[in-house]
This record gives sequence, structure tokens and C-alpha cells, in this order.
Amino acid sequence: MTVLHLVPSAYLRQTRRRLSREGQPAMAATINGLAAQILRSHLISYTENRLLEEVAVWQSVQDLREGLQFFAPIAEFSGFTQELRWLFSCLDYGEDIYARMPQPGREELEGLYNRYHEILSENGVLSVPGQIKRVLDIVRQEQVLPEVQVIRLVGLGELRPLENQFVQALARGRRLEEVQPRVQDPVVEVIKAPDPAAEVELIAEALRRDLEQGASVETLAVAFPNPGQYLPLIIPVFERLKISWQAPGTTLRNTPLGKVVLTLIAGGLAGWDKRSLELLTAPGWGFPFGLSSEEHRMLRLAPPLKGLPAWRSWLGQAAGWQRVLALIEPLRAELTDRPLAEYGFWLESLLEELDPEGWVSPQDNLEHWAELVKAWDAMQGAAQTLQCFQWVIGPAKFLKLLEGLLTSFVIRPRRVFAERVQVLSTDQLGAHIYDRLYAGGIVEGQFPPQGRAHWLTRMRAEAQRDELYARVVSSAHHVCLYYPEVDREGKLNLPATVLGVKKDNEKKPAAPAPIHQPSLFIQGGTLNDPELLAKLREKVLKKGLSVSQLNTYASCPFRFFCSYVLELEVLEEESLELGAGEHGTIVHEVLRTFWERHLTGTLPTVEESQILIEELLAEAYLERGCQPPADLTRALRSFIRQDVQRAEGGFRPAHLEREFDNVAVSSKAGSVLLKGRIDRIDWHPDGVYVLYDYKTGRAPTRSALLDGGDLQIASYLLAAQTLLPEGRSVGAAYYLVRSGARAGVFHESYSPHLKVQRRTGVLAEEEFAEQQDKFAQILSDKVNSILEGSFPVEPASSDTCSFCPFQGICRKEVGTRGF
Repeated sequence: MTVLHLVPSAYLRQTRRRLSREGQPAMAATINGLAAQILRSHLISYTENRLLEEVAVWQSVQDLREGLQFFAPIAEFSGFTQELRWLFSCLDYGEDIYARMPQPGREELEGLYNRYHEILSENGVLSVPGQIKRVLDIVRQEQVLPEVQVIRLVGLGELRPLENQFVQALARGRRLEEVQPRVQDPVVEVIKAPDPAAEVELIAEALRRDLEQGASVETLAVAFPNPGQYLPLIIPVFERLKISWQAPGTTLRNTPLGKVVLTLIAGGLAGWDKRSLELLTAPGWGFPFGLSSEEHRMLRLAPPLKGLPAWRSWLGQAAGWQRVLALIEPLRAELTDRPLAEYGFWLESLLEELDPEGWVSPQDNLEHWAELVKAWDAMQGAAQTLQCFQWVIGPAKFLKLLEGLLTSFVIRPRRVFAERVQVLSTDQLGAHIYDRLYAGGIVEGQFPPQGRAHWLTRMRAEAQRDELYARVVSSAHHVCLYYPEVDREGKLNLPATVLGVKKDNEKKPAAPAPIHQPSLFIQGGTLNDPELLAKLREKVLKKGLSVSQLNTYASCPFRFFCSYVLELEVLEEESLELGAGEHGTIVHEVLRTFWERHLTGTLPTVEESQILIEELLAEAYLERGCQPPADLTRALRSFIRQDVQRAEGGFRPAHLEREFDNVAVSSKAGSVLLKGRIDRIDWHPDGVYVLYDYKTGRAPTRSALLDGGDLQIASYLLAAQTLLPEGRSVGAAYYLVRSGARAGVFHESYSPHLKVQRRTGVLAEEEFAEQQDKFAQILSDKVNSILEGSFPVEPASSDTCSFCPFQGICRKEVGTRGF
């Protein structure tokens, strides 16, 4: 009985070796490899060109650009083509992406997708999913591999729709088995390292001990959530300890040749500043002809000049710099709007100046030279691919296109027959059982790796934390999980919360690497230490919470944990310029001063208001030694015009920056006092009022305001009941200084007086009362969650992470970009 094993590519070689040793009639392949094998056996010829596939995405947009309406505002951005590449891949594999798009976007996406495949067809290119589709037609018509009776899926996990169709068609008339290799009772150690460098040292020393004690290389493995981030540490340490390992492939962009070409274009577009020249001539990956130490020193000591004439005057006397400047000077004429094919010919001519032996000769380092030759051949292929396209492109867009091309092309490491230690990503584990597995980087925010949200569909690859942890620890008989206390920049790490899942199986390592069982350990996002929880509850019940703190919890519970529970201090950057917070403070001061002068009496005219607001703004900035930004001046003139006109409708400012500290929020442990400050309360003669909070940035979404993603408006409405018992609230909102818009909730009976439209949060009598009750319940629920120690890493939106000072701890949205 012949068995066909379908396995992930990372385990193909190991599976074949194991089957060979067992001497059983069996085959092993990847799904993609099997499809290619069937096409070859049926004498079907095709071309596979990943570079051309990338350019085809850009051309599909170029060809249909004039007819785009839904995508028109974003079609010019390089990020749009990256998203399209992902969407096209999803569609190729049979995923229902159209259902996630609005109808206009769906129709345009379908047109772009069809044009993309027309371009591939015109160039005779068959993508990997295209190969599977072709083979699927063959398999449905005839039986292939007749000698196979059993098809065994090993560690493949959930297949994509097209892959599943192929496997099901292939398995017709055969037995189909799914196998997930698992160790039932692994020994698990959790080991703390001071930092990532020490972490890699510990892993390498453990590997070295295993090898010296006779362990087989193929029984050992190393894994990280993102191995690429650890490569600069792994390479020198493993080389020093003479550990033979299988390095992952390198993208063409990250080779010396790729970096030189991209920096050359970017430097030309930037007008050749000092930083561009430093990158272009950096030892090791800059130009392939080295400068002397004195010539490098000339650049280091140079002032921040800009432009080739200035640099020629400063550096042009040195022979090395003469050669550099002579090579980059003709670039000015090349960086123009021109057909893509001409850029391809230029790139091909540039390669003649960038000989791999300029970096290293084969006599000095044969392996490094071979990798450079591979990169040169790949770049030559990229140049020839570009020569197939005649549409006109600007230099800035060409740089983005080339970055995408070079990123998509991977230079494979050289093949060797000797066994090497595998270095994998943690999500690749699960198809093979090792004797010992060393997994590093198991810190919160990195494990599991966080996928980014795709901005056209808002889809995100959700990593199942517990499932991934179970797969990691069941991939070997002995598993060592490492985490560094700080990252490479010295910022604090927290161990991933899943590290407490299997404490019963943990085995204490020898000192000085004890198992980490701190009282601040957050398992599953919950603080479980009884003593700390008691202290937290005592603090909250005694001192209360501010509106700002409660809002921080709503935006991200883990951020609240860092600031309120851990009491971590944020290091402010020193700057000679005013920050966004300081600009906001000035705006609040100016508006408070303006209305302090007009709480009573006749309202000023619009002209008088605009003159006064400009004077107050200028004075506030003059006190800080600078001038007000022109756009802010224009925004405040527009804002005060609308504000005064609205005051004429009956609602007039009566209280400014009204503080409160005795507002009670109910909880299971008792009342918690809420404190804060309301920027402005506008009063109406009928005895009703509306609450405002000035905001110089964007307002939260309507759903966030109503459902608890933002608690400021909810808190103000609750506080006003205590502050102004004699009145009745008919609205609360963020008042946007930049636009004059208001985002919040309003009672419909007073919407004409407030001059707000129905679509801007106007609620009927019953709806308004229900929303106030809902707000009170939301505040109570949030306070209870705090008292229960619930602090998961769950930001309300990606914007929360963008401005979070604790990214260095959780790093939920952090990735690596650039060179």
C-alpha cells in the first residue's frame, strides 16, 4: 500500500528521510510541488514568474485607473497595490472576498482582478494557484498517481478552499487521513533571559551541549515568533559556537545589491542629503567598491549639505568619492516620468557597474560570493521583466514598485546534504516531532504574532493563542520556552500570558535561569495574584478613578494596567518645538478665556469674535516664544464663528472647566468615586443644558461613543446629574475645533436650538433615557472589570496602538519596515 504524504514545505526533506529509513512504499510532497509534478507528467508547459505577477498588479490599476470611482481616492498609493496583491491571492485560492466589499468596490475589484489575469495570460505566466486550478481539471477527469491508495495530510492545518478542492478531488476513490503529530506529555521549561542577545546565547549553548552529547541534528529545532528579527543575533552566535543551521532565505531587497539600487533611487529623489550618501557607501552593503577610512571620515565630518554640486565641492578631491559621484551623477536624467520598459533598460545598464566581485571575491568567501551572484541574476530578471511593460510611471512610484518587486523575490540559501538545525517560526511547528525544541521570543505582543488588519476588508488573521501554544509545546518531548526581560532597546517585556498554561509540566532549569512565576504574571489577560488584587481594589475604592483613567481602560485594558497598576512612567522626548498636547492645551486656554469674557451680556458679533480669538491665540503662543500655526488660526476663526452663531440659538456657555470628584459609579465591591473636568456646560433658559469636551483631533466613532469604546461622554452625563441636579441634560458631545462638528448624543426636542441634524446622534425621549441608563451600566461594568483584574491586550482600534507609550512592552502592532 503506497501512501502519499502531503506536508508543509519546511518538513518535506525530513519526511522524505524518515520514509526512506522506514523503507515503506510512500511518497512525500507539498501541495504546490505535487501540482507542478502532475503538470510536468502531462507535458503541460508554463512560465512561473513572481516578479511579473507583482508588476501585473500595478498594470491592472494603471490600465483601469480612469474608470475607478470607489477606489479612486486611494489608487495612487503603493499600499493599495499591496492590498490588491493580497486580495487577488485570496480570490485565486477561492476565498469569498467579494462578500466583504460594498457593491461599488466589488465591481471595481472584479474588473481589476480580471485585468490582472489577462496580463498574466498575455505573458504566458501561470501562478501557483493557477497551476493548482489546471491540475484540478486534470484530476477531475482522470486518476493520477494510480499507485497511491492513501493520502495523508500531515500538519497542514486548515486548507484554503482551492487547496481543499484539489485534495478532495485527488482523494476520490482513496482513503484520506489527517495527521497532527503531538507529544502527549512534554516536559516544558520556561526560562528567563536578561535580553535577546543573552536569550540567543542560552539557546545556542544548550544546542551545543546537545550536539556534544551525541544528539542527532534532525532531532533539534529552534523557533521564534518572528525569526527575521533574531537573525542579526543568531548568525554570529551560531557561527562562533559552530552550530550548523539552516538559515532562511533572504529577500532580494535585503541583499547588498538590492539595498544599493533602492538607496540610489531614493537618494536621487531626496536630492542627495548626507544620510543618503552614508547608506550608499556603508561598508558591507553599500557600493561594491570600498572607500578608505579617511574617505569615510570626510563624510562623517561633513556638514549637512544637500545636492551633488555641494558634495562634489566637499568630497570631490578624493579618488574614491570621485568614483561614487561619477556613478550617481547621471541618475538625475534617468529619474523622470518614462515608460516602465526604459527603467528596465536603465536598471540593466546599472548592473554592469555593480559586479558581485566588487563586494567579495570567490577566493575570499565562496558562499557569500555565490549569494551575491544569485542576487545579481535575480535583479537582471527583474530588469528584463520591467522591459515587458510600456506604461509611463513617475520616479517616486517606480521606487515603490521596485521595493515591492525586490521584497517579493526570495534568494534561497544554498542546498546542502548534511543535516542542519532548523530555525523556524512558531506557526510552522506541528508537522514533526523533535526531541528538543528551543522556542525564544515568547513575550506579550509577539506571541502569537499579530497580523495586521487589511484596510480594504478590515480582515485580520487572528492568531489563536492557546491553540498555537499547545502546538508549540506538543512539537517535542522536551520544550524550552525563553523570553527576554527587555528588548534590544532596553524596553521592558512581559512574558506571554500563555506561559502559565502548563505550569504542572514545567521543569525547573538549573540556576541562574529560574522558572518565571512573578506575582504580576497575567495569564489569559487576567491578574490572578490575590495580594495584588486586594491592593488594587483598595486603591480604586479609596482614591477613585479619573475619567481619563477609565477612558484609557476602555481604549486598551493592558495600557491601563501599565499606567495605573504598574505605574510605569512615560519618558517624554525633549523637543524645541511644541508637541500636539501643548497645542491642545493652548486651544483650551484660548477658548476658556474667550468665553469667560462673554458668559453674560450681549454676545459679540462674528467679526468681533474672530478678532478676539486671533489676539488670544497670538498672545498664548507668544508666551511660549513662537507664532501660532496658520492652519490653526484659520480653524479657530471658523470655529468661533459657528460657536457664536449657535449660542444665539439659546444655549450659552455657563460653566467652564467645571471639576467634579464625588460622582459615584456602582460596582460589586461598592461605590467608586469618579473625578474629572468638563470643558464647557451650555445652559438654556428652559433649565436644560448640554455638555461639551473640546477636541483638537478626531472624535471617536459613533459606535464607540454609544457602546463603551469611549467613556468620556458617558462619564460626563453621569457627573452632570450630581453637579447640576436642578437642571436636565439634553446632550453631551465632543466639540471638534478643527471642523466645528459635534460628535455625541442629543435630545431631539432641543436639536433645533442646538442646530444638530438627525444623523449626528439625535435621540428621541425614550432613546435618550435608555442611552443614559446604558452609559451607567457600561461604566459599572468597566469598573467591575478593573476590580476583577481583567487587563487583556485588546486595543479598541489600531489608532490606540499608534500613540501608545507602552508599545515597547506589548508591541501588538509593531512590525519591521525599511531596509
